[in-house]
Amino acid sequence: MATDDRDVDSNQKLDENLLAALPEGGKVVSVKPSGQSDYCATYRIQVSLPGGTSQVFFAKEGTGAEGLGCIESAWSSEQATYSFIPEHVPRPIAKGTYKSNPDKHFFLAQFVDMIEDEIPRPEAYMGALAALHSRSMGKSPGGKFGFDVNTRFGNLEQDNAWTDSWEEFWTRQMSDYLAREAAIHSADPPHEELERLKPLFLEKVLPRYLRPLESDGRSVTPCLIHADLWPGNVKYMSDGDTVCVYDACCMWAHNEADLGVIRNPRYPLGKSYLKEYWKRVPISEPEEDADSRMIMYMMRSQILLSILYPRDLKLRDIFVANMRLLVERVEAEEAEKKGGTGKRMAAPQVRL
Repeated sequence: MATDDRDVDSNQKLDENLLAALPEGGKVVSVKPSGQSDYCATYRIQVSLPGGTSQVFFAKEGTGAEGLGCIESAWSSEQATYSFIPEHVPRPIAKGTYKSNPDKHFFLAQFVDMIEDEIPRPEAYMGALAALHSRSMGKSPGGKFGFDVNTRFGNLEQDNAWTDSWEEFWTRQMSDYLAREAAIHSADPPHEELERLKPLFLEKVLPRYLRPLESDGRSVTPCLIHADLWPGNVKYMSDGDTVCVYDACCMWAHNEADLGVIRNPRYPLGKSYLKEYWKRVPISEPEEDADSRMIMYMMRSQILLSILYPRDLKLRDIFVANMRLLVERVEAEEAEKKGGTGKRMAAPQVRL
């Protein structure tokens, strides 16, 4: 067990259960805020060790039931990603509840120095992602989709109940997200276009782009996905070469579900990053649906952001525009098949 003999108020010293997770015989040198989080407090803890060396740790602290859910999500997700790509993920060390306050909970991990203001190059960024997907492919419990806990996007809980079918799993999640998005905007004026498009999206678009993945002899093999791989969660380590991947909200899923964020124009990633990924992992069949699938997957984070930040109505308009695009693509296909006058909207080619 480590000790905290710093000359600070007793309420600023580390809790006994957190100290027990630090190296035996260590002495806490400093505790400083680390990073930004809207839902948990985060700290950088420096500990001096017998023999004159020192180690640095990262701690995340959550309060109440919501905080406990965030801590459980962090612990399970970081353990899972670390088990497959340990060279890219800070080593998770412990989770627990404070002895001094049973309503507070913590997650402890190795602290990794990172370069904050530089987005990793495509080969580094996507190399880590491809490694996670490839190494975990086919290793989900029972070959199912889901996860062993309900993880968090920000503080939003996602239903990760185990499911045999990828179409069933993704449809359930998207239905839930759209219902929650509607509930949080219930006091706003009705969004007539969203109300028109929503049933078409759930009843036409999702079957159109999910079902072919599991039809005509094809199947989806679950792999572990990070599920929040925006550039804020992927940084170079201090060597400027190896990337650090963190803050996952994992699930066992179709690997391409992790590519929605790469496709998202909100982030400066795009074609060169996708090209690097496809070098390492083949596009799922049917390949001609790949762009539409990525838009569909991209909408997950867009809808969740609309829930997290409901006063920013532009976030709502963004996912509605993509919903409209996919509905129009599917309806144009249907019109073409019926011999109508609708002109089919060709999906952009993915191989670049």
